[in-house]
Amino acid sequence: MSRRVAFRIDDSHYALVVRRPVAILMVTLAVCVFGFVSYRRLALTLMPDMSYPTLTVRTMYPGTAPEDMENVVARPLEQQLGVIPKLVSISSVSKAGQSDVILEFQWKTDMDLAAQEVREKIDRLRLPDGAQRPLLLHFDPSLDPILRLGLAGPQSLYELRYLAEHDVKRRLESLPGVAAIQIKGGLEEQFLVALEESKLAALKLDLNQIATRLQQGNVNLSGGRLSEGQTEYLIRTLNEFRSIEEIGQLIIGRQNNVDLRLRDVATITRFHEDRQVITRVNGQESVEIEVFKEADANVLVVAEAVRHALLGTPEQQEYVANLRRQATPPPTAPILSRGKTKERAPPTAKRRPAPGDLVAAARLQAQRVLDHRRLTDFLAYQLPAGTAVQVLSDQSIFIKNSIDEVRSNAILGGLIAVVVLYLFLRNVTQTLIVGLCIPISILATFAPMHLAGITLNIISLGGLALGVGNLVDNAIVVLESVFRCREEGDPPLVAVVRGTSEVAMPVVASTLTTVAVFFPIVFVEGVAGQVFGDLALAVVFSQIASLIAALYLIPMLASAAAGGAQNLAGMVAAGAAVRDCGFLRFATIPERGVARLAHPLHLLGVVLWRGVLGLTVALAAIVKGLLVAAFGVLWPLLWLLEIALRRRRPPAGSGWWQQACAWAGADRLGPLAGALVWPGLISYAALDHLGGALEKVARWLVGRPRWRIVLRLAPAVVAGVFQIGRFAVEVVL
Repeated sequence: MSRRVAFRIDDSHYALVVRRPVAILMVTLAVCVFGFVSYRRLALTLMPDMSYPTLTVRTMYPGTAPEDMENVVARPLEQQLGVIPKLVSISSVSKAGQSDVILEFQWKTDMDLAAQEVREKIDRLRLPDGAQRPLLLHFDPSLDPILRLGLAGPQSLYELRYLAEHDVKRRLESLPGVAAIQIKGGLEEQFLVALEESKLAALKLDLNQIATRLQQGNVNLSGGRLSEGQTEYLIRTLNEFRSIEEIGQLIIGRQNNVDLRLRDVATITRFHEDRQVITRVNGQESVEIEVFKEADANVLVVAEAVRHALLGTPEQQEYVANLRRQATPPPTAPILSRGKTKERAPPTAKRRPAPGDLVAAARLQAQRVLDHRRLTDFLAYQLPAGTAVQVLSDQSIFIKNSIDEVRSNAILGGLIAVVVLYLFLRNVTQTLIVGLCIPISILATFAPMHLAGITLNIISLGGLALGVGNLVDNAIVVLESVFRCREEGDPPLVAVVRGTSEVAMPVVASTLTTVAVFFPIVFVEGVAGQVFGDLALAVVFSQIASLIAALYLIPMLASAAAGGAQNLAGMVAAGAAVRDCGFLRFATIPERGVARLAHPLHLLGVVLWRGVLGLTVALAAIVKGLLVAAFGVLWPLLWLLEIALRRRRPPAGSGWWQQACAWAGADRLGPLAGALVWPGLISYAALDHLGGALEKVARWLVGRPRWRIVLRLAPAVVAGVFQIGRFAVEVVL
């Protein structure tokens, strides 16, 4: 004959879960809040941050053959850079006029420190005269532009390039999160000076002399500062060429007391650089503008800020559309002179004074002008007529669609998991308890992801989606163990603690096996480690969060569902009794204290005070009755579905409605609902205890001269305030 050994709650530390449910609930809410804040701060990218340990040193030496580039540039660089620490391999590619030295380092090398060491080695090397300074290039896939814009219009390509350089670029570079703006296409204006050799030979002029004069004449220099008394002047030499005429007026020499100018020996024409890129929008040549974001900036936020700066917000677009639809001129600012305010009238209309106060009208007009400037402060409205900016490609849209797709699939998977749980458990309460573990575990996962520097991308979201199905495993095991102990006859709290303790170690072991499978991926080197590292960490963090929720949150909820609500109702009733006692203590004044108040007005005030409190108690009793009646009607209706699912058979001779009402009243939340509505509030037996409880307070108040004066003057002060308020109301009306 088997004998069940008695289980003591105090022997397990899980007793804290059922004894401190409020503390567990507050910790859970705090974790959810921290997770939500971390989710809002996670950077949004398409793929994880990938950093290849590769540097390229590019050197340009125009007019040099590939073999010479290898001998005079590539080999000296290889010898100088070959001693850098953590260098795996070094190779070079030599072309006509170009040499690339490729350095490959070990994975997880600090590339910033490696780049600094490479620059130091390059500075020590002396390259041939004519070779340009080597450039250090670092390949990063995240350096692709997030936006490509097209600027097209009826202007020439020179003017479009100028608009892109001076208007669009300066406006966009000031936006937060924008790292750089690159302009492609169009024509960059230059001046071509074509010298005539016959004239140079006749005047005995040297080509180098003319080139030197052009360099000296096309420069702006600072001349320092000049102080005169309290005034300080900044001296500058403005001598840059701005037109063809200025270049032609340049003096290049002097013969026979006659100045020789550049236009005498050369033909100057407007020219442009060799075009490397040609862009077209709808078949029309245009200028392309590429927008690059900062490394830690959110793609969606930066792209939205750029679109608003270019095309305006929806409010600005609607305002401009209304202006064009109504064909109304923009408001003009008022003119203020000598303390008076006047409005600027059209030149063809007579100036008439505005009706009403001119100052108020001027303020209203000024506010309209400010609103107009605010609502038209975007580039599409400020560009010349016919010039338009179009978004050619937007990486943020693709990223948003991809992440939304993964997010929706994860949510759908969680909902399907909850539905499958309900089909097997056949219990709404258990399904909700287990299903609650999914969102809480996911929210708790975002906090360590933020601390680990993981971005929100399709890989990390894929890891969360992969772990959604496993998040409920631990909760199901713990909950089934609790209900098994309950069926064996254990009291509700004992069943929760015993059931959790019996399966705690198997649940921990099961979770650690999953962690042991995914966590080593973090240490994989190469591209695979950088790509799938976010997925592994997302799975590990979510599994640990689900384990903690299953061992601490699920038992607390199960205790409430399995019978802990009765204890909770007792605690609520005790708290309500304490609250009622504190409330009703103000209903009576001890007779001894009242007798010491001689003035009749004081007694009248006491009577009014008792009347107000009595009315409050009566209203509370009415509210209680209404709430109890509402619970009696609504509660059976809410649980009819579960009654049908349980297929409870009513006893013979009783209708299904009486059976449903009896079941709902005897079930978990029936007694709790009645206990929550101030039980015993209409019991006036507490008034007997009220006088004794306040006797000491009343003695102290009445025994102090200050309080006696206050109590005597209070009715007069209240009456005076009432009369003053009444007089003020009459004056206003």
